[in-house]
Amino acid sequence: MKTKYLVTSLLLPVIGLMLLACSSINKSDDIESWELYRIQVGGKYGFINEHGNIVIEPQFDRAYWYFGDGVCYAEIGGQKGLINTDGEFVLYLDNTFSWVRQFQNGIATFNDNNNKIGVIEKSGEIILPAIYKNIARDENYGLIIEDTLGNCGYVNNKGQLIVPCKYDAVNGFHEGLMVVATSDKCGYVDTAGVWVLDAIYDDARGFGEGYARVKMNGKWSFIDHNGNIVPNMCYDEILTGFSCNRAFVKNKNEIEMIDKRGTRITKIEADSVCEFHEGFATFKKNGKYGKLDTNGRVVIQPKYKKLYATNRGLAIFEENNKQGLIDTAENVIVKALHEEFFNKSEFSLLQFEDDNWRRGIYYDRRGNLIWKDMKNSSYLSDKPTKSDFVDYFDSRLSELDPIEGIYYVSFNGLVEDRDNGRISSYGSSSDFYAVIREPNTDDFIAWVVDESKPWTHWVKKFVQIGETNTYAVVNNGDHTSWAEDGKLILENPYKFDVTLRQKGNNYYNMYVQCEFIKDHPSSDAYEQVQQAEWSGTCFAIADGYVVTNYHVTNAAKTIKVRGVNGGMKNAYKAYVVASDRNHDLAILKIVDKGFHSFDEIPYCIGKSIPEVGDDVFVLGYPMTKTMGQEIKLTNGIISSASGFKGDQSMYQISAAIQPGNSGGPLFDNEGNVIGVVCAKHAEAENANYAIKVSYLYSLVNGSGLGIKISDGNKVKSKSLSKKVKQVKPFVFLIECSTH
Repeated sequence: MKTKYLVTSLLLPVIGLMLLACSSINKSDDIESWELYRIQVGGKYGFINEHGNIVIEPQFDRAYWYFGDGVCYAEIGGQKGLINTDGEFVLYLDNTFSWVRQFQNGIATFNDNNNKIGVIEKSGEIILPAIYKNIARDENYGLIIEDTLGNCGYVNNKGQLIVPCKYDAVNGFHEGLMVVATSDKCGYVDTAGVWVLDAIYDDARGFGEGYARVKMNGKWSFIDHNGNIVPNMCYDEILTGFSCNRAFVKNKNEIEMIDKRGTRITKIEADSVCEFHEGFATFKKNGKYGKLDTNGRVVIQPKYKKLYATNRGLAIFEENNKQGLIDTAENVIVKALHEEFFNKSEFSLLQFEDDNWRRGIYYDRRGNLIWKDMKNSSYLSDKPTKSDFVDYFDSRLSELDPIEGIYYVSFNGLVEDRDNGRISSYGSSSDFYAVIREPNTDDFIAWVVDESKPWTHWVKKFVQIGETNTYAVVNNGDHTSWAEDGKLILENPYKFDVTLRQKGNNYYNMYVQCEFIKDHPSSDAYEQVQQAEWSGTCFAIADGYVVTNYHVTNAAKTIKVRGVNGGMKNAYKAYVVASDRNHDLAILKIVDKGFHSFDEIPYCIGKSIPEVGDDVFVLGYPMTKTMGQEIKLTNGIISSASGFKGDQSMYQISAAIQPGNSGGPLFDNEGNVIGVVCAKHAEAENANYAIKVSYLYSLVNGSGLGIKISDGNKVKSKSLSKKVKQVKPFVFLIECSTH
């Protein structure tokens, strides 16, 4: 049976690093526009350069992974089209387009709303209509096409159809020739679509280093560009074409490495082997993968679950269903922590994906983490816990419908005797449920959040009727539902009841009473949202990363940081990248085109434990509306090693704080940050609280962000006034709003 050569478009991003038959794409002359990397922040897409600097700020609802020919497909607010490297639309597309891939040589493939594929030029002109099942690029940037009947053809890089879509398979051009498979034979055509070698072969593969492998009469041989069979090179099977002047063949179940003269270099003890890339070939033995050099010596022992082709000195390896990268000396460059490697070989950054929501993670080629996408705060995983739901609602307070939230729900079954009107109970149950809006609908589903039970939804859903507080209670696609539909008028979003009639009989009416008591968010949280705008304090812990309190940012839709490197004029956008609700901590990253870096942070995030009575000082921005935006200093002592009601995660301090100080740093007398200011006692004098810095370290270490926390202290021996002067450019005003 002949091999089907069409590569589906879904495999294109990793084809350069596939385990079998791989070849690198030549670097484009337009590399400046290629080397932009799509990022996701809070559900919006933007682009960074190879240094991790923002080039296009996160703003798009959708965007393709790559730029090509200086443009990239993007969508925002109902508009879709091609943007340039400044993030500006240069071509708008109508709603018949659902997706456009990377442009190369002025053309790109696109999907329509029926998921059929076509080809478009940068001008917007459609040169191939969306009638194809698959379209994939080959290494010459031409297009292998497959129609809905499975017939294949080829379009060159100018968009010209040179091989009509009527063959069983094509495999792209290699050294100017392409294999074309008819119903029972294979042959070769040139770049004009003219048959050069007739379809006389039972099977055939692409050319490499002047030779191609073909099968005739049950045997495999090598041929040259004229179709001449190379003498004395006939085998039971040819496993790879020539690369690095080497090929792998099989005779009598023995694998051999040969050169172009057919000379046997060595016997290979392996189950299978792939062609050479950059002087190394991947082989499989006893179910594990390793690598060979061009002399057949084992240079990496077969111990990996998967090991892919070497590309620019690096190879993907897989352990425990996670992927990482090693170099040719088997040094681990990126640990096996990620779901999938997803990269073009010519790029400077190495891109991985994590989680079901396709988060992008970028490393440089030395293994340094450059960027990690910031999880959409409105995203829920496949199996969220109660804590996940709490984070979800906290991050969307300004957008929530009144009915959304976590409820303690009690179900009480009732039976009414029709003859005498007597009502009795026949059983009850209760659970925590999260009532959550389904995306892009007016429907709300109640999902059980009891972690000891399977994650399931209620068999009913609430459907909002107009823009009112009235909800229809209807079946959730379950025609065997235990209760009839009903209606609810929501007068109190913190406690409401709904009674639904069940199927009864001739003697009894049956009902279920559902009582919903809201557990989260609290009424206080809603009141905070009504403020619309508020401020707090944050401080630098590493380049681009700042820390504040969870309660400062959790209701914010927009967060800006002012005072970077001492300048109050510019306000930079920031996003929460990690948080600890229980200990009231949040880590933010500044993601703004105008932001470049902090100056060197002069203080240390301390690890020593202060004593009761030690001197401390606080910097922050309290009550800016009445006290102004100049940073404020207060000082005092550690009053207690525990906080409110003996909370061991906090210090009690006598340094005065006011609203707006929340999230600011607590320094010891040497200028080490030992805590994060969080609260004051409403009924006591000089009783204020700060979270111990050990909890900040735990959050940083558990975030997986690769943050290199500040650990140098340049202010230790200075006076208080000089300490303040040197550290205050790294203590910032944080401005939050619900819009």
